[in-house]
Amino acid sequence: MANLAAQFLFLFLDGVGLAEPHPGNPLASHTATPFLSQLLRGALLPHLRVSTPNLLFQPIDACLGVPGLPQSATGQTALYTGCNASAFLGRHLTAFANGSLRTLIETHGMFQQVLALGGRAAHANFYPPAYFQAIAQRRQRYSVGTLLALTAGLPFRMTQEYCCGDAVYWDITGQRFREKDVTAPLITPQEAGRRLVNICRQNHLTLFECYLPDYAGHQQDKAQAQHVIGLIDTLVGSIVCQLPPQVTLIISSDHGNIEDLSSRSHTLNPVPLLVLGPQANTFDAVADITGITPKIIELLARS
Repeated sequence: MANLAAQFLFLFLDGVGLAEPHPGNPLASHTATPFLSQLLRGALLPHLRVSTPNLLFQPIDACLGVPGLPQSATGQTALYTGCNASAFLGRHLTAFANGSLRTLIETHGMFQQVLALGGRAAHANFYPPAYFQAIAQRRQRYSVGTLLALTAGLPFRMTQEYCCGDAVYWDITGQRFREKDVTAPLITPQEAGRRLVNICRQNHLTLFECYLPDYAGHQQDKAQAQHVIGLIDTLVGSIVCQLPPQVTLIISSDHGNIEDLSSRSHTLNPVPLLVLGPQANTFDAVADITGITPKIIELLARS
């Protein structure tokens, strides 16, 4: 690798906000996230703030000063570029990036910026061949994260990489392979954590995207939401227990959803920023989702 000293593993969780306890909030209980609640000495609530030498947890804004409910396309673009994509468009945009957002991704994408510093970047998600077939047949559109890797020229991790233990599917275990007619082994969240740690050892910035919380929030199924939260908690525990001392783990989201199962919609709630590792406290001034990528790039450039 290049002589950059800092390394980051960015775990993106789609649709995770922070709300006060209420019957529709599956995140409000200590028992919902046993590992994280023990790590942070508290449940995932909007008033929780933790700052120790190697650990930071705080709520950050996802609304970005734009009226309306935050959405995935603008939220993820803001996370991955540091640009206020919602203000750029004048609205929050759902689902997939349009041409205007693509210009932000091409110019300011965090992978592009890492490569410009001489660093190595990796998108750790597994892409089944059927995904690109659906793109070619116009049955599917690129996600923001896919565009981030595509415009930076990063290789996608396909079936061979997944079967060799060098990729993780967005649902963590591969359980949803059955819906896509994909022939590949299921893995445990502990194994998924091991894979992500191994990938991040070889790169200055590694991104893994998990969309499970947003799906569970839209379904308004409490049992499913609790299952998803448990999977994520176990994944994070596996990562933290194996995290190399030079790697900083960052966990955040694009908007709220799963924390309020009383509604199928996204929420106005703040989202979590959890940073663990040697660079944790340098993120304490990050107030909204546009602050994460600039801080990563600043720290890499300084290293």
